[in-house]
Amino acid sequence: MAVTHVVTFSWAEGTSAATVEDILENLQSWIDRKEGLEGLVSWQAGPDLGVNEGNASFAVSATFTDREAYLRYRDHPEHKKIIAEQIAPLVAARSAVQFEH
Repeated sequence: MAVTHVVTFSWAEGTSAATVEDILENLQSWIDRKEGLEGLVSWQAGPDLGVNEGNASFAVSATFTDREAYLRYRDHPEHKKIIAEQIAPLVAARSAVQFEH
């Protein structure tokens, strides 16, 4: 079964749009290289549009061929590095879900 991963972040007060754009560019660059991401079907990410109040600030949605492909993505050293160095220090709140379909 396919697996979709959805994660949302709310950034800490003072996180600039330029910083968020840099994070997005680094994530996209890693995804575009496709190294070690066998089974990644689709990946999208971006800042909230600001249409509804109370939303998170940023989201990532990724679909994989199976659970093993998701785990490769989750545990990929480049992914862990971007999270540890760029995302985690700026996150005020995080929510995630993975579901099969």
